[in-house]
This record gives sequence, C-alpha cells and structure tokens, in this order.
Amino acid sequence: MTSSLQIGPLAVPYSLILIAAAVFFGNLIARRVDQGTEKTIENHFFWILMVAVLSARIAFVIQYKTAYLSSPLDIIDIRDGGWNAQAGVIAAWAYALLLIKGKPYLRKPLLLVMFGSSLVWIGGTIALAALTKDPSPIPDLKLQSMNGDEVYLARFDGKPTVINLWATWCPPCQREMPAFEKAQQQNPDINFVFINQGESKLQIEQFLTSNKLTMQNVLMDVSGAAGKEFELKGMPSTYFFDANGKLVDSRLGEVSDASLLEKLQKINP
Repeated sequence: MTSSLQIGPLAVPYSLILIAAAVFFGNLIARRVDQGTEKTIENHFFWILMVAVLSARIAFVIQYKTAYLSSPLDIIDIRDGGWNAQAGVIAAWAYALLLIKGKPYLRKPLLLVMFGSSLVWIGGTIALAALTKDPSPIPDLKLQSMNGDEVYLARFDGKPTVINLWATWCPPCQREMPAFEKAQQQNPDINFVFINQGESKLQIEQFLTSNKLTMQNVLMDVSGAAGKEFELKGMPSTYFFDANGKLVDSRLGEVSDASLLEKLQKINP
C-alpha cells in the first residue's frame, strides 16, 4: 500500500486525509448540535483545532530544537511535515475540558464533538496501520552510478537505508538537498541513496557543482524503473528502511533537518 492517494496530478498523504476526515466529522456534529441556534459549539471547535495545530508544531520544534538553531525561520515553514500529533490531540482535549469547566451547557455537545472526531482519527490510524502491516523490502533494482558502474539497490540491505527519488528541476528537491548532505556526513551508519529520475550525468553534475554539494551514492534512473517500483506519486519522495531492509516510513515532499532527524530515529534508534 502506498502512503498517498493520487488525485489527478496531486498526491495527498493518507495521514492528511485522515486528519481532514476527523475535522470534517467533528465540524459536522458541531453544526448539527448548533442547528437553529448561534454557532457556539462550531466556534469553540474551530479554536480547539487552532490550539491542536499550534501545539503539535510547537511540540515538534521543542523536541528537535537543536536542528532549528541554525535556521530559526524554518520553524514557520510547515512544508517539512514536522508535527507531533499526540501533543496536538492532548492539547485539544485539555483546551476542550477547560472550556467545559464551569459551563454545564457546553459539556454534552462539546464532548460529543470531541469524541466523534477522536474516534474517526483513532479508527483511521488503526486501519492504516493494519493495511501497512507487511512492510516492503528494498527493491532489487539495477541502476547506474555517476561513474557508469552498475549498482544493485538491494546491496544496501544490512544497514538502515534512506532512498530519495529526486530531480534537479524540482524546487523542493533543491531545497532539501543540504539537509541530506549534512545527514549523510553525520550518520555514517546509515546508507543514503539518491536516485535521480530521468536526467543525464551532465545535468546532475552541474546541479551538484553549482550548489556545492558533496553527495555519495548518487544513482541514475534514466528509464524510470525506480519510479515505477516505488509507485512514485511526486517528487521528492523519500523512503526509510531499517537494517533488515524493511520499509519503516516514507515522506512525500521535502524534509528539513528536524523532520529528517525524526525519520532517521525510526530506522536507527
């Protein structure tokens, strides 16, 4: 099972769809409760969501604060996908209980909204985990190195491995490469493999040189075999395998130093 749903040219992560479903269901209940009255519960639910989102981001930033020290502006760049979902849920419930305190008329409708949205999120999380219980191995693909040698992807089995599918024309790919370069230098016990999609050796060399990047294990996939094997939905796409060669996590979209560190801890605790 892939980690995202393809809608035309757009790839939407299932985790994002799950959150949207929980919010939609909670808001639907709030509207039904508020029917014929002022939108008291719906307004409260909106601010509960704001507290949850802000808390989830703050908790993630605090957890990986050292990664943000060199570039504090990255804290507000939510494109890296850095969220602490558990912290967000806890904060949402804490704020909801605070609202209920001393206001009996809010207790039943607001708890109904919170339980409804929480059940959707918990149920969906369990369902996604069940559907992905058999992790995929590193595919046995034959690619070409920058030196022209044939490289079998399965040879990286035996150590935690990160496989990144990218292209030089892709802006998110360009932005995340410094994070990967730093991580590769700081984590010699992890394989980092960068599979370029459909470009020539000259294009890749020019990109690396102009951006002063020193990357190991840069491979060329001129035929797009890796893209087909990984069911590529968009770039950049990154796959995280443990030392047994089993897929542990994936990321569609760019990573930052912090969000990359979070993923690396899953495969190399």
